[in-house]
Amino acid sequence: MKSVSAGVGAGVATGVPVAVKAADSTGAFLWWLATGVMVVAGLTGAIAAQVTFGKGKELEQDSTAEALSGPPHNLPVLSMYFTGRAVESEQIVRVLRAPARDRHRGERPVPRVCVLYGATGAGKSQLAVAYARKQLHRHSLTWWLNASRPDALRAELLEFAKCVGIRDQESKSVVLMNLWRWLREEQDWLLVYDGWPAYDDSLRTLLPSEGDGELLITTQQNQGWNDLCTAPIELRVFPEAEGIEFLQRRLGLRPLDTPHEDHAALTALGRQLGWLPLALEQAAAYISQAEITVTEYLRDLPGGASVEDTFRRAIARISRTSPAAVDLLRLCTFLASEDVQKTTLMQHRSVLPTRLREVMADPVSFNREVLLLVDHSLLTRSGDWRDGSAAYGMHPRVQTLIHEGLSLAERLEWSQAAVRLVEASFPTTPDLLESRPKCERMMPHVEAVIDKLAWGDDTDGGLGASQDPQALARLLHRVGKYQEHRCDWVRALDFFEQEAELREIGNGDTLARATARYAVAHEHYLLAALDHAERECRTALRLCEGHEEEAYLRMTAQCQRQLGSIMRERNSFPEALQAVQSAVEIYERQTWREDSLDWAAAEQEIGLVHRNAGQLTQAALHYERAEKRIPSRGSQEPPEYTLFRAALRRDQGIVAQDRGNLEVAEKELAMALAVFGAHRGPEDFETAQIAKFLADVLRRRSEMHRAQARRTLRPLRRLELRRRARTELERADRMLEPVVELHSKRSRAEEHKYAACLNKLGSLRLAQGRTAEAREALETAGKIYERRYGEGHYYRAKSLVRLGPVLRAEGDCYGAERVLHQAEEIFRTALGDHHPALIAVYEHLADCAMQASNDDEATRLRSRADRIRQAL
Repeated sequence: MKSVSAGVGAGVATGVPVAVKAADSTGAFLWWLATGVMVVAGLTGAIAAQVTFGKGKELEQDSTAEALSGPPHNLPVLSMYFTGRAVESEQIVRVLRAPARDRHRGERPVPRVCVLYGATGAGKSQLAVAYARKQLHRHSLTWWLNASRPDALRAELLEFAKCVGIRDQESKSVVLMNLWRWLREEQDWLLVYDGWPAYDDSLRTLLPSEGDGELLITTQQNQGWNDLCTAPIELRVFPEAEGIEFLQRRLGLRPLDTPHEDHAALTALGRQLGWLPLALEQAAAYISQAEITVTEYLRDLPGGASVEDTFRRAIARISRTSPAAVDLLRLCTFLASEDVQKTTLMQHRSVLPTRLREVMADPVSFNREVLLLVDHSLLTRSGDWRDGSAAYGMHPRVQTLIHEGLSLAERLEWSQAAVRLVEASFPTTPDLLESRPKCERMMPHVEAVIDKLAWGDDTDGGLGASQDPQALARLLHRVGKYQEHRCDWVRALDFFEQEAELREIGNGDTLARATARYAVAHEHYLLAALDHAERECRTALRLCEGHEEEAYLRMTAQCQRQLGSIMRERNSFPEALQAVQSAVEIYERQTWREDSLDWAAAEQEIGLVHRNAGQLTQAALHYERAEKRIPSRGSQEPPEYTLFRAALRRDQGIVAQDRGNLEVAEKELAMALAVFGAHRGPEDFETAQIAKFLADVLRRRSEMHRAQARRTLRPLRRLELRRRARTELERADRMLEPVVELHSKRSRAEEHKYAACLNKLGSLRLAQGRTAEAREALETAGKIYERRYGEGHYYRAKSLVRLGPVLRAEGDCYGAERVLHQAEEIFRTALGDHHPALIAVYEHLADCAMQASNDDEATRLRSRADRIRQAL
């Protein structure tokens, strides 16, 4: 997408509709003719045209303007009563259309940011809509984002990514990273973040940091924006003239024909309500619907009235004639303020209280209730009922007001109803690809029902539904599975922990409690919190003891496999093998083992234990057994089976790498990478893991070829080997760079995975001669491992053994020997005297000895390395 130059901007704005109409009606020839006219008009009229609102003109809705290119905008409808705001509009224009700052050569542009802040009800959203619609002709893409809650914003960003053609990924972080990369390459876009909460550094990742575009943010907060916007714009209440104009428009009064007494009444109403747009809108809506005069409305309005008083009057009036409409408001109070889908309400109305359910059974009656609320400005509508996109929204201030007016019993009833509705709507298979869009769309409502959950003092209160006490627990579990599936393990852990706590209340069934504890253990394991993982896993196992039913046996086997993984990470290999073997024994006795990959996964885990213990032959044997345990599905093999086979190829490739057989390692890893790339995409988390290992193999092959080049006496052979070395090093660099970027984005929660990437990166940078970068990467990795696992863990030793050659290359032979001896001690203590990891330690120490002219010590060290290698 290319931006239109400033000189032809006016011509494009007026000519686009002509060209579009010509293309629709007469064909390509007239389209090109109209386009030519459009450009000429722009060139000749550029100086005279004054189409911006920077000249002080009133901002109006431009219903004919369209974006220059890209997907159609998703802007909300601008209220037909929108009034004034010329001063603030000019300020927005000055901020967002200011000249770009000078950049150094090669430096990427950064978005221009305008923060529009003000109290609730000041009209920030409407002003943002007005600006975006007026400027459609100037932007290549315009997109509206609900930023009121983190979950809502993530869902909106993922939907935005889908609309611009970005491929979905397992990890939401990867999708967002690709979206930011896409925006970085585009020009002249506008993103509107509506309703941003209090500024939080953790939410900064939901804003693009690079790109030639504009960000317009509406918020109630005026603090914390210094690094994004130096001068936030405050939107205050209406000036008196604009307030009167708004009331006249809203009440259908023509300014010139308004009698003096009516003008005085409008002034009195505005002053009593403090000229707050939201309060004026609510009062005018009531006056119109009740068919009364402004004076009559004022007569019943208490002194010092607030916007809450105007809403209370409207709600009281509706409750007298339509209690079901008020029930709908109460339900929406416990949901997110936006995007309450009509289809969701209608499909799952059976879980709602009787009165509302009965009204919803008749679509005509239900629509009448909705229209009543819309006419009173208590509810908003969007979308189209004909294509199933109809949705409702409620201003957060209305939600707060209704919530505060509910008794405890009413809060329990409607909180529980909201939980039941969301639980019924959330997909039961959140791990399936086709479930992702609905899961993500439901996440703001999940967050809302949890935040607003009403707790009672008796056994019926607080579980989310007295009629179905486990509804909330089931919802939490499904949401946790979804977040785990999207590789957001921190958030998944939060939901699983809430579920586990909830399962302990009352008399929840034992299997459900064990399942929740296992889920918590698994997330702790993924986040490298091994103490917590082991504790939760053993708790789940205790809950399963003494039960021989199939469901309990399945859970017991899962827990044993998980315990094996935990003990493997702790270097407790005998305990790990014992735990996983217990799972295998369960599978051997059961017929349902043929229905899943569980048995195969257990054999794979045994292989991982043997590999970490340095027993490479046994590891390869169990990987072969795992492949034989994959249930046969013929030509109709499910994708997850294909991916599991590829994962075994990956594991065999790593074993080959440990044995020094780099050709086999490259072949196996490349095949695994091709399968994962085809099924999950090149930037999937597991795909990236394989790419990381393959990049390290290519780096080692490059070093091998350089060593061969140094030894050969044939010049042409030397040139060929050096060329191969350069090629493989370039491939490794291209392959590892996106992997490091991906893990860097996730490093806050999964820094142990990031450390593994830094290890590979450090060795690669050394091979490229960039020793300072290599040392920084490896020292950072070592600190992460020490923090996560302790200074005696062999993961830290892996960083140290890679750091040794870096220090030697920098001339610090003493430092190199010191860290290599530390690595040797850790490996021998944790893994024994004959672990393959010691080969590299002794070879690097031998290089240090050679540099110090200690040939005997070098020979002794190389002999140690050779003995371990021969044993493999």
